[in-house]
Amino acid sequence: MVIAAAVSFYRLKAMTIESSVLSLLPQSTENNEQRKLQGEFIQRLNSQVIFAVGGADTEAYKDSSTVNARTDKAADRFIEELSQISYLKNITAKLSDEDKLQSAAFVYKYKAAFLSPDIKKELESDNYSIKLLSKLYSGFSGVSSAEIKNDLLLVGRALASDFSKDNSLKIENGHLTAYDAQGHKWVLVFATLNDDSMSTKVASDFTAKANKAIEKIEKEYPEVSILKKGAVFYSDYAASTSQKEITLLGSVTTIGIFCLIFFVYRSFVPVFLTIGSILCGIISALLFTTLIYDEINLIIIGMCLSVIGIVCDYTIYFTTLRIGAKESAVETIRKLTKPLSFAVITDLCAYLIILLSPVKAVSQMAFFCMCTITFACLFVILVEPLFLERLKRQKLPFEDFFKGYLTFIRQPKLRTGIIAFLCMASIFALFNLKTNDDPMSFQKMPENLKTQELSINRLIKTSENLNYLLISAGDDNTLLEKNESIREHLSKAQREGKLKEFISLKLNSEKTQADNCSFLNSRKSQIETELKARGLEIKAENYQCDLLSAEEYFSSKPGELYKNLYYRGDNYSSLMVVLENVTDAKAIQDIAASVDGCSYIDHRGSLIAVFKMYREIFMKVILIFMLCILAVSTIRVGFTKALVGTCFSALSIGTALFVLLLSGFEVNLFSELGLIVLLGIGINYNIFMSSSKLEVTSIIAIFTALATTLMTIGILVFSSVDAIKCFAICLVTGIICAFILSAFMPKSKITKDAV
Repeated sequence: MVIAAAVSFYRLKAMTIESSVLSLLPQSTENNEQRKLQGEFIQRLNSQVIFAVGGADTEAYKDSSTVNARTDKAADRFIEELSQISYLKNITAKLSDEDKLQSAAFVYKYKAAFLSPDIKKELESDNYSIKLLSKLYSGFSGVSSAEIKNDLLLVGRALASDFSKDNSLKIENGHLTAYDAQGHKWVLVFATLNDDSMSTKVASDFTAKANKAIEKIEKEYPEVSILKKGAVFYSDYAASTSQKEITLLGSVTTIGIFCLIFFVYRSFVPVFLTIGSILCGIISALLFTTLIYDEINLIIIGMCLSVIGIVCDYTIYFTTLRIGAKESAVETIRKLTKPLSFAVITDLCAYLIILLSPVKAVSQMAFFCMCTITFACLFVILVEPLFLERLKRQKLPFEDFFKGYLTFIRQPKLRTGIIAFLCMASIFALFNLKTNDDPMSFQKMPENLKTQELSINRLIKTSENLNYLLISAGDDNTLLEKNESIREHLSKAQREGKLKEFISLKLNSEKTQADNCSFLNSRKSQIETELKARGLEIKAENYQCDLLSAEEYFSSKPGELYKNLYYRGDNYSSLMVVLENVTDAKAIQDIAASVDGCSYIDHRGSLIAVFKMYREIFMKVILIFMLCILAVSTIRVGFTKALVGTCFSALSIGTALFVLLLSGFEVNLFSELGLIVLLGIGINYNIFMSSSKLEVTSIIAIFTALATTLMTIGILVFSSVDAIKCFAICLVTGIICAFILSAFMPKSKITKDAV
């Protein structure tokens, strides 16, 4: 155990601690390169942070200009505070006159690279020469002779209009600015976190420093509010909440279990042995888990607390049999080994089935629990007999009470009534069963963060319902050609109402750039002829179109806007297209399929489908597991008694679903995991109750085991994570039902090894 603890500690220092429910998702079936590529883009999306500074009420000041000036000052002070946070590698909030001039000059120089089909269509129109004349003779258009000479078609103006189309952001006093529905000014600050931004420590430190900066600025400028948006804030909330829950629940659980054990046996020996079996199981499990896996999930650690209640049962059964026993501890453990082994095997079968889950974090939980149960059982069989030769207590507490309990609950009418009620509850649950396969609903997020995110979304006119297209190609130019094709398809889909909006790279391929250049010069000559026919003779310069590569574009100021959508690997290039409010996912999937190297990424939709599939698989697993219990029990005690035990297990499951339904939850993947573990624990009660000669001793042992399990799993009902809560509700209500039904188990044939 010392060696295992040392190795585990060494491995834990290098492991990643996951805290998001997204880490519970099944592994992708795509190749490693595709997973790596998606991971790169998801990391970029997660590293983005947006702040909005402003919202000051104009009534507090004489005029709006004073309010706006105060907002600008507050934004500048906030940017200063943010620049001192080392976790940020890039902050975009201001655009100088020089930056604006460079951007405009760049777009003007590479007109053919950004010419869109809509602009070309406008330039090709028959009345374009008339529109051009109206601008030339307008006193407010501001068209100069130099502009006409160098850009007769006014393509630069068209591009400027196209770039600013549907853009809610404005540049005021050098700040990126947006206005809300009430007319309040907000300065937008965009920041990018370092690559390790989603680690628990960095997320916690950055959030604390960002909140401190926000509080400082809001104190200096009381009329100004600062909103924030970013995955890092949700990650920190989930991590801190999980850590607090694990600390609190774990402490309450541990203290409660040990106090209960001392009260029952009036000796510290069982307490220390219980600690020993738990430590032996957990440390051994931690060793093998850290050797096999590279990360640990905080949510799963919370679920693994349930195994403490299971491994406590083994020490409790053995200690209970030693109370007042005349035989040696070795003889007692020899009698207990057979039913204990059978109980452990059933528990291992339950977790073995969970181990087959494609959800990495869930299979990690199953593996951890299997190791814990196995080594804790070995500790009970090999070590505990050395310390339990004598116990101070010669009689168990409340023997008369539990003797009366067995007599009372076994009354024919009461027994029939209990079974009938459980049957009706199970039938009601079966016919009113509702399911929930949305993984995003398994963990609630604070309304404060959600409200701020929605407010920023309204300011920048974007939706929280985003999907993506991922385009890959062997080189940049081929990638741009594919992007052009995707843009054309998506524009058509947008006109047909299949999606609201999309954001894609506006850069054309080299071939299109060359074609656009030829088009511009050809159209220029035609326009010159048409203008001459209308009495205006102009001889403009030909368009000189330099080809713009992707590498040059992303190194420029305008390219910074799309830099996070581009990735260059060792032998391929990739682009991401952002889709907003997709209403026809099938149509978008067809578009992606029509372009080689393009894939549609709908995390929420695909994950709902995957979770639904595996929920249905686990429901079948539960049925198969019950058939296995029936088959194994038939070999051990005969078909009739095995059938009774299996029916009792079914009633436990039905009652658990009934309580889950009353609690306002729906059946999901995690509640079914609880049902599978319930089968493993519930069958233990049936085994020890049906194979024991000392019924009162057995029911006290089972009740003590139930109490310890309730302390470990029952307290998880108060978790803020719905996935854990559903798991706990099903398991708690099911094992209470299993405890009650264990008293009705028919006795198996008593042998000399019976306990």
